[in-house]
Amino acid sequence: MIERKIKIIPKIQLGCHNVIADKSTEGAIILRNEEDLNLDNHTMLDCLDFWSERAPNTVCMRERTSDGWSEISYKEFLSRVKGVAANLGTLDISADKPLMIIAPNSVNHALVAFAAMTIGVPVTPVSIAYAQHGDTFERLDNIINIVKPGAIYFSDTRFFKKAVDVLRQKHDIQYIASYSNIDDIPAVRDLPKISDEEVAVKRSEVTQDTICKVMMTSGSTGLPKGVINTHRMMYSNQVALYKMWPFLQDMTPNLVDWLPWSHTFGGNVCINITLFNGGTLTIDDGKPIPGQIGRTIENICLIEPNIHFNVPVGIEALLAQFEDDHRVARKFFTSVKVIFVAAAALPEKTRNRLTSLSMDLVGKSPKLLAGWGSTETAPFSTCLNFESDLSVNIGVPMPGTEIKLTNSQDKQALAVRGPNVTPGYWRDEKATAAAFDKDGFYSMGDAGRLVNEDEPSEGLVFDGRTSENFKLGSGTWVNVNQVRLAIVTTLKPYFLDAVITGHNQADIGLLLVPNMTYLKKKYNLTEEQQISSYLQTINELIESVVKLLKEYNETHYSNSTRVCRFAFLPQPPSIEKNEITDKGYLNQRALLGNWSDLVDKMHNKEKASSINFYSF
Repeated sequence: MIERKIKIIPKIQLGCHNVIADKSTEGAIILRNEEDLNLDNHTMLDCLDFWSERAPNTVCMRERTSDGWSEISYKEFLSRVKGVAANLGTLDISADKPLMIIAPNSVNHALVAFAAMTIGVPVTPVSIAYAQHGDTFERLDNIINIVKPGAIYFSDTRFFKKAVDVLRQKHDIQYIASYSNIDDIPAVRDLPKISDEEVAVKRSEVTQDTICKVMMTSGSTGLPKGVINTHRMMYSNQVALYKMWPFLQDMTPNLVDWLPWSHTFGGNVCINITLFNGGTLTIDDGKPIPGQIGRTIENICLIEPNIHFNVPVGIEALLAQFEDDHRVARKFFTSVKVIFVAAAALPEKTRNRLTSLSMDLVGKSPKLLAGWGSTETAPFSTCLNFESDLSVNIGVPMPGTEIKLTNSQDKQALAVRGPNVTPGYWRDEKATAAAFDKDGFYSMGDAGRLVNEDEPSEGLVFDGRTSENFKLGSGTWVNVNQVRLAIVTTLKPYFLDAVITGHNQADIGLLLVPNMTYLKKKYNLTEEQQISSYLQTINELIESVVKLLKEYNETHYSNSTRVCRFAFLPQPPSIEKNEITDKGYLNQRALLGNWSDLVDKMHNKEKASSINFYSF
């Protein structure tokens, strides 16, 4: 394992990696990091062994309880993982029958997950939103049919009673929980046990090729699939990240994090960067959304993290709080040395507000970093490890990872090959075969381009998704991500996001997602008035939107970027309908399909029953 030399006074060193660019015989550009990965044969399980010996009393994880904080050291965490592994060893779970986990982020969730992995059983952590919304729980049902788990773990049957009742009627599977109020759903601690020797034997059989997780894709690009994650994928990501970010040699990660473990970033980065580097993960029981952000602010102030992982909507929510409360902002900017923005680029205006506020209050700004990857790459494929003025700069290939750029339509499609890449999709040979080219590169449907074609070490720019783009009736291609980011920036803070319309139409249109938190405050809206049909009666709002879009069109005047019409999305995007993920990202295709009649009427200048269309 990598030798660590943590210094008392951390220096926030950024890296500088040379990138080699070669051309394939087909004309594609293949990028690779000049530094070798030099991967050893360890796994993340070995990291637990390492730190339980080297720093046994260091806090591994902590979480809020009714009495304050509950903390668990590395030594205790490893001991309890082995104990839970003995319990799980008596279930009908195996390498072919994963353990499905339906639970919020918690110490118990982590213990169950690592216990299963210890005995060679993959886990499938599922978004708790799928077990909390709706009546039929079709998403859960679909996932169970894909994964075919041997058992399902609930954190607490009381919190998911409706889902538990529905699933038990449909699926004859063993159900377990940490806390159960149902007689025939046992608590994990009450399960019989296999011997410590049997646990040790199963642990010794785990290799880097062993499947440790079947992660469900978020559904932002289609129906969810089960993505195989091996121990090699998770461990190689952390070895590469350690080489990309030299500051990890000087600073032990101290995180306060809410990102859900059912998604690759929360589950594979936030947990693993902590365990790989002997850091401490404080599980944030808040969330950067109205009603829960106060708890997040409180946790940040109490713990004073040094690295902050978040998504753009989360950064925006925190920044709004910081601008209103400079005491809290000073605390954050004083302790946080690095901010990593996951999943999407931070809008330029938000980035500038953040750095400006930090400079004004504490005379310095955290390093703003980013990267690119997916559930299929566990998740890093590229990483920004140098300062860049471009918020869409996703950095350079990780050591050991190759990136291929191939011309596709009017873009360059990105594909990746390396030890971080999935071997395929769970029980889906057809999807696996379709995902890889003849050279073994995985394509996730994203596009990118070099910042400087003459100097690939300056990084790559994320250029949206090839699958979301469409042609206007004129044959002009529309870069959906480019238009969407520009519109979101233009219309902040009135709107959170936008669905881009116009496939086979004369021009581009928008379905706008209102920022009800801001609009409620600005226009003193009652609960009943917080709907799109009422918002369109506010003339001041409509006039503001039209004015801002006209200003946008002055600098975006080509057919491929100019916006000519808009409407408010009639209802908030629905998780149950696959319109949005629980991290807040829109599924453009699902929304366009679900609201196709509305879109057609808007572009054909017809009337809708309750929604107004605006053109200019």
